[in-house]
Amino acid sequence: MSFYWAMGGMLGVRSLGGAVYEISLNPDPSFVIMTWLTGFIKLFGVILLLMLIVQWRKSLITRMLYYVTKFAGVFFLCMDFLISSQLH
Repeated sequence: MSFYWAMGGMLGVRSLGGAVYEISLNPDPSFVIMTWLTGFIKLFGVILLLMLIVQWRKSLITRMLYYVTKFAGVFFLCMDFLISSQLH
């Protein structure tokens, strides 16, 4: 959906909430760039999830994926707090 919204699609935009919906009606270029970035971040999460499903022969790969996933989770949680504090 992020890629669809970044290209100007409006289906389902009302579900995002008041401030985001208002911005999406007349978006700044920075808002469009942010929407594209969220799409790529979600794509990264899908790829990471698929890599976690694979049974790797080397435990080093499994361990690295474990730490990358933990770091990404903490990073996205912190970014969520930062972004939500800016919207209010």
